[in-house]
Amino acid sequence: MSLRFGQSGDALVGIDETGTIVLWNSAAVALLGRSEADALGRPCHEVLAGRTPSGSHLCMPGCAIQKSCAQFRAPRRFEIVIAHPDGSDLWLDAVTCVVADERGRPVALHLLCESVAARHLKRIADGMQRDRQPSPPPPVLPAIPLTGRERDVLRLLAHGLRTAGIAEELQLAPATVRNHIGNLLQKLGAHSRAEAVILALQRGLVHLP
Repeated sequence: MSLRFGQSGDALVGIDETGTIVLWNSAAVALLGRSEADALGRPCHEVLAGRTPSGSHLCMPGCAIQKSCAQFRAPRRFEIVIAHPDGSDLWLDAVTCVVADERGRPVALHLLCESVAARHLKRIADGMQRDRQPSPPPPVLPAIPLTGRERDVLRLLAHGLRTAGIAEELQLAPATVRNHIGNLLQKLGAHSRAEAVILALQRGLVHLP
């Protein structure tokens, strides 16, 4: 025996007093990922295999929901987690009513939709996941080949020394120091000594005292 209802945009599953699925509309196919042929006539606990949100078994032969529906009493609303064939879990809100079939026997109609609580928790979880994402590493800058003497000059520039002070410190002619500084500006792509020091600090070529 199977039931036929008008078209509904919501997933509707009908289960008789023996726990057999007798109604599985097109919206249930879309939501639950199982065809009507795969569901009708089968025990609901085999098809749905529902759990509570805490992970306890909810669907089983002669479950509490089935017993109450057999007496034309049904929970108005409950939450159920159903495994989708793709391996994901569906956290659903179920609204239930009991109707009589043509022979007066009870049939539980379960209207299923995605849980509001699940959507809210998913938004929170997604936000926490984004917050936990590590910052991307800084770009790797190409190495700049500096001679040992150029590094010495650059270090003294970072210490604030001028041409004469660098020449005295390194015992070089001022003209030689100016040549080294010109080479540094060209290699670093800088337009001034101050810019050269800043670029060298960014690349870790020198460190402030």
